[in-house]
Amino acid sequence: MNDLIQVRVTEDFEGERLDLFITRVIDIIPSRSFAVKLIDNKKIKVDEKFQKPSYKLKMNQLIEIDTSFLSEINPNPNAENIPLNIVYEDEHLIVINKPAGMVVHPGAGVNTGTLVNAILGYCGVTLPTLGAPSRAGIVHRLDRDTSGVMVVAKSQIALTNLSKQFADHSQIRIYNAIIFGELNPKEGKIETWHGRDPKNRLKYSVQEEGVGKKALLNYATIKNLCGNLCSLISCKLYTGRTHQIRVQMSYMNHGIIGDALYTKTPQSIINNKELSAMISKNVSRQMLHATHLGFKHPVSGENLSFDVPYPEDFQNILTLLK
Repeated sequence: MNDLIQVRVTEDFEGERLDLFITRVIDIIPSRSFAVKLIDNKKIKVDEKFQKPSYKLKMNQLIEIDTSFLSEINPNPNAENIPLNIVYEDEHLIVINKPAGMVVHPGAGVNTGTLVNAILGYCGVTLPTLGAPSRAGIVHRLDRDTSGVMVVAKSQIALTNLSKQFADHSQIRIYNAIIFGELNPKEGKIETWHGRDPKNRLKYSVQEEGVGKKALLNYATIKNLCGNLCSLISCKLYTGRTHQIRVQMSYMNHGIIGDALYTKTPQSIINNKELSAMISKNVSRQMLHATHLGFKHPVSGENLSFDVPYPEDFQNILTLLK
């Protein structure tokens, strides 16, 4: 594995602090304090030089991140007392409403504060695994800065059965997102080939036909916002590729607001200084929320369906854009 990641500073991040830039652009960095730790430990260079966390970036500067910390994973995560928003629970599974900013499982040198640590602390017992203790109970994932509904397995039969449902895409997953622009047509299907971006291994991208894996979703416009400069949409996933919605919306030139990795702010927003300033001030993560999850109970076979409300930051942006 190449232990070096390189990222160019784009116009959207000119003048941004180095620690904030790293936190927003690099998904595997769980927090600003972790970014500061990497900077202080000489793991990050700007144009071949070490800088302070407060260093203000300039456009086109090259950021290099030493990712050797990726291998520093505790194989047996510790139980931690972290509050959970539990939507449903029985002896086989827990459905939770994950907050934005929480990493799902240990990795990338992050061994504390994850959903796995929280679930272990809540259950007080060892959760089932499919050969990876650091992902105990985990059936599927949400990105660090994506909020919303998730299911976690408490028994081996639940983990096996639910994992199969997610593998064959028989479950129902619906996300809501706030995007730039207006989709035309207002509803439809997006089908692409999906794989890792050859220019940046932190990212995924739409590939040529036959390269990677198929990615399919249906979208529908819920509401146009701010004179059609932005929209609230829903996306029903038929496949669950990493960063799928974020990649496909960017491919459609309607990136998700706040998605520092995939979205470039359109000129129409830049020209609207009041709107641009409002978004910059109030958005600190991608406006993507897993609103609905449906699946068959792994033991009883009963159809289960869960909906979770928007978190405060998501609702706040919707209100401001109206």
